[in-house]
Amino acid sequence: MVMIVRKLIQSAGVISTSAITLSISLFAVFVAITPAQATISCAGYLPNSYFERIDDNKEFAGKLIELADGTQQLEDLNGKVLLDGLTDGYILMNKYLWAQQDGKYGIVTASGEIVVPFAYDNIATELDIGTSFIVSINNDTNLSNGLAKQGIIDRNGYWVYPLQSQNNNQQQKKRRIDNGYGDYSQAQESFKPTKAVDAPLNLVSASISHAHYDSDTDRDYFFIKSLSSDNGNTNKADDAGESVTQSVLNRMGLLDDQGHWMIPQQYDALYPLNPCTGQPLYLQAVLTTAKQQQTALLDQHANIIIPFATNQNIELFTNSDKSPLFLRSTLIKGSSATGMTEDIKDDVVSAQIIDATGKLLLSSDAPIVKLLYHQLYAYQQAGKFGFINNRGKTILEPQFDSYRDDADKVWVEKNGEMVRLETLINLG
Repeated sequence: MVMIVRKLIQSAGVISTSAITLSISLFAVFVAITPAQATISCAGYLPNSYFERIDDNKEFAGKLIELADGTQQLEDLNGKVLLDGLTDGYILMNKYLWAQQDGKYGIVTASGEIVVPFAYDNIATELDIGTSFIVSINNDTNLSNGLAKQGIIDRNGYWVYPLQSQNNNQQQKKRRIDNGYGDYSQAQESFKPTKAVDAPLNLVSASISHAHYDSDTDRDYFFIKSLSSDNGNTNKADDAGESVTQSVLNRMGLLDDQGHWMIPQQYDALYPLNPCTGQPLYLQAVLTTAKQQQTALLDQHANIIIPFATNQNIELFTNSDKSPLFLRSTLIKGSSATGMTEDIKDDVVSAQIIDATGKLLLSSDAPIVKLLYHQLYAYQQAGKFGFINNRGKTILEPQFDSYRDDADKVWVEKNGEMVRLETLINLG
């Protein structure tokens, strides 16, 4: 959070006699009431290499001026007015000006080029990234059956979702895009022919949120749940390989910022387990059948790592530079609890630690529970408790009849005697 505050204040870019006060005010508004709300928080997870890269970004090549009447205007470095009649303006990532004009939000570059038209009631992006923008219209005249309409616009001003062709009778043209930092070394061709300025109301009734940011490839990922049967989805092919429409009403999928469906819209819910960590994304998928709710572990390419099963909860056990480990818990019959073990412990019957390939590393006859003040986890086998570290490595084999975690003091029972755990191992 401190890093976010520092970056926002440094990049506010407002020239006035009360610049510092205004910068702090903008930050307070940003996190409290402005439509600029992020749906994931990457700040605590992004690798240092990402922040080193953006710290090298050039300063915003323009000036945001506050006028006496309370409005703002964008000027170039020579003082030429590029855009006026603005309010609530601030500089995002030293690349964009985010502001309101005539009651609607939009985003422009330092040269005044429109990236996101001033046509929306809400714009959401991830605070420390700002690579894609979820736009919404909420006023009554634009609602369909009471449902707000949303869409996604990329950093270059093209529609990501819904993907719209300027001429549906012609083959969509390809375009090259950089990685957002002026680096074309890994540029790819992409099917996105429609600029948002050319079709600003290209919105659908859907629930859209940021799901993940891959800092290595500089790519965004989104969860999309269709809220209207009008939203046809052609991400399934028939036996002839032809695209066919399937019903996606109230179904969730994972879309990348190139408009590609990484995971088709076929699940009730998708929960990201390791967003923004520099690793491929893993998710817990929830699918309700006629009988009962089932869950599974998927990767971002829709590969099933842990198969669908009832009475199952999956969470991230630990993450490292090598690969993440996952905690699979078997729940009491009829339970549909999801979340962290600490919150659903009463529903957990047994647990397993599984790696990213699906390999079983350790089984426990009870919940695997982290000690309050130490990086150790208690597990149980054959009625005895033991302890593992955060990589699933056994530190003490199961040999204790019970244990008691008093935060700074941990007691274990063996042969009827309670002893301090620190007398057996170094808890440093």
